[in-house]
Amino acid sequence: MLRLIDALGRNEIDLVAFTSASQARNLFAVAQNGGKEASLKQSLGRTLVASIGPACSAALRKRSVRVDIEAQPPKLGPFINAINAALSDPRRLDKS
Repeated sequence: MLRLIDALGRNEIDLVAFTSASQARNLFAVAQNGGKEASLKQSLGRTLVASIGPACSAALRKRSVRVDIEAQPPKLGPFINAINAALSDPRRLDKS
């Protein structure tokens, strides 16, 4: 997870997908223990953030993370479709 946080800091990651609230909590716990919580928050602010559903989104927002994509309904198939649509959107490249 620390390598992920470092890669986010180097802008090497286009999108982070969270499939559970516990993933968000665990990532931030690892970041905090590694002294990288502020860096993680800043990096997630520059990266697309996808959430599987409302509980996961709430856990992210509790940590001041903007959620760009939330599956409707909160299931894996719609989640993957929403991610694919976001990554293939040509307007995404205009924001780089």
